[in-house]
Amino acid sequence: MSSAPDKPLDSAGFGSDPAQLEALLAQSRQAKFSQFGNTVFPVSPLYVTSICKEKCTYCNYRAGSSDPGLKRVRLSDDDLAREVEFLVETEGLRAVELVYASDPLLTHADIVRHIALTRRIVERHGGHTVGLSAEPMSVDEYRALKDVGLTFSVVWQETYDPVRYAELHPGTHIKSDFGYRLDSFDRMIQAELEGVGYGVLSGLADWRRDWSMLLRHQQWLRDTYGRGCNILGVPRLKAAPGSTFREFSYAPTDDEFLALLALHNVRFPDVRPFVSTREEFALCLRMAEGGGCLFTLDCSTVPGGYTLPNHGAQFVTGNYAAPRFAPLVEATGLKLDWYWNSHLAEMELARKA
Repeated sequence: MSSAPDKPLDSAGFGSDPAQLEALLAQSRQAKFSQFGNTVFPVSPLYVTSICKEKCTYCNYRAGSSDPGLKRVRLSDDDLAREVEFLVETEGLRAVELVYASDPLLTHADIVRHIALTRRIVERHGGHTVGLSAEPMSVDEYRALKDVGLTFSVVWQETYDPVRYAELHPGTHIKSDFGYRLDSFDRMIQAELEGVGYGVLSGLADWRRDWSMLLRHQQWLRDTYGRGCNILGVPRLKAAPGSTFREFSYAPTDDEFLALLALHNVRFPDVRPFVSTREEFALCLRMAEGGGCLFTLDCSTVPGGYTLPNHGAQFVTGNYAAPRFAPLVEATGLKLDWYWNSHLAEMELARKA
């Protein structure tokens, strides 16, 4: 039996009044501008593997995916280096996020090697930011990655409803363990990673409940550790060709989505939303108003998608190539900090506080 209600909770009024929404967005812009001065931080994801043992019902990479166009790929070290070099040398990025499916044949030692390889290439061009999106790890595993150059790590909780979570993540592997995933943020903080990212996949369950729990979780982390997450994932559910998920009535509208983000910005203005190309470029610009976000430019959700003829995306995204779209971002008054210099300076001040 599904734990989801027959229809989402009544959200009438939230984000629906134009005057109230604009007032909230204006407050959000001011809060972010006061903290970041219209500065955003460009980043691009680099998918390393699409081989996955998990069975998440909403994902094209799920074990048993029905997508005939999906080609399972695991990049070699040479392939990975070629992808990083394209993003850094051709597109001008200085921050790269490595993204992993739960590949049963990839070990933690492999990820350590990948982080070190990526960091070397990025540093050759004056950069110093390497991120990670992968299954939750232990404190010692996160520390080992930090030692070879990991800057930030993100884990999306997906939904805070444990019953709904179990329905969406069947099986016995690590993704099915709600509690271990929930505690991953504690472990990343305990490992003293510079950047720790949290978030929900808006649309899997009732978004009002999930975002309410998200805010409470952040406050609990701050009260417990003296710091919380400083990156906010804001993915919104999109259809995936090989998924079995069909309940799209839970996804927030654009205005509801903007209002949720604005509310978080006002409550925690120091946290950087991770604006992704799941959304149209115009909406990405609205989400970035005031600055203080990670802004995705080049994007492929296919391992080798930048330089190799591979097929089978995790989900449909835009691909806002940096040479073309960076000037459009700057035309709005936003400033692109390619090297994340202001981010790192702020992290250093936080460590000394």
